[in-house]
Amino acid sequence: MSVKAQVRVVVASVVCLVLLAAVCDGASITSMCIRNCGQCKEMYGDYFHGQACAESCIMTQGMSIPDCNNPSTFNRFLKRFI
Repeated sequence: MSVKAQVRVVVASVVCLVLLAAVCDGASITSMCIRNCGQCKEMYGDYFHGQACAESCIMTQGMSIPDCNNPSTFNRFLKRFI
């Protein structure tokens, strides 16, 4: 195998690994968003918009992952019953 062919194989392998890492990272963010919003839904029940929480978290690619023990991270998803 020539040097050019070896370089192409190495470059293709690196590109595949980078793409695989990006896909896995996206999947882990999605699962983390769903898991955390689900946990808050369990804790706060009908007072919490779980679906809106998960959708927002996924849309922001995990920049707004809620922490159920920190109200400033999820207060916009709380419902008020009057």
